[in-house]
Amino acid sequence: THHSIIEFKGKWYLFHHDSVPSGGKSWLRSVKVVELEYDKDGKIKTIQGTEK
Repeated sequence: THHSIIEFKGKWYLFHHDSVPSGGKSWLRSVKVVELEYDKDGKIKTIQGTEK
């Protein structure tokens, strides 16, 4: 997959894409962005998948 993590105004975000528009059957993709959250030890919390 092609993904990227960036910092913007003090927050961190994960950008990625999925194949929801094509049902996984072609090259059509949707861009997704998720704000990263951290636990008390500073580790990134598990990110739940999104289908929206």
